[in-house]
Amino acid sequence: MEEDVEDIESLDPPTNQEEPWCRICHDHTDYRRKWDTYNRADLDGGSYSEIVEIPHCIDCQNPMLLISNCRKLCWAVNLLSSLVWLIGLISSIFLFRFNFGSIIGLIILSLLCILLSRLPDKSRKTLSSFKKAQKEKSMKELLQKL
Repeated sequence: MEEDVEDIESLDPPTNQEEPWCRICHDHTDYRRKWDTYNRADLDGGSYSEIVEIPHCIDCQNPMLLISNCRKLCWAVNLLSSLVWLIGLISSIFLFRFNFGSIIGLIILSLLCILLSRLPDKSRKTLSSFKKAQKEKSMKELLQKL
């Protein structure tokens, strides 16, 4: 009588957690977890403390960020600023005549949308640091192959 052998690992593989990125050290360095609390509003009108885990780099003592969170935040803010600018453009075309005031308003709206897209500064710097490190890593691998 043969028994069916089941591979336990194949049924529920462990999830790969993303390592945080240090934008100062330009690497996935070792980190220490620090916890902080934030007061959040409750549905009953009260408040509660939310405990948040923040990884800090052991080498430079700066907070580290997850690359996926940085990408999502930058993408969402850029989409929001583009939608605001598009709504402003459409409303100025259909609701107002083109005159000096509407053009100045559209220019001001454009500047505000550009400033809005630049708000997630830490995330943008972290992404640029990650992309630069990835490019350097790929160049080193290419040079080692030669």
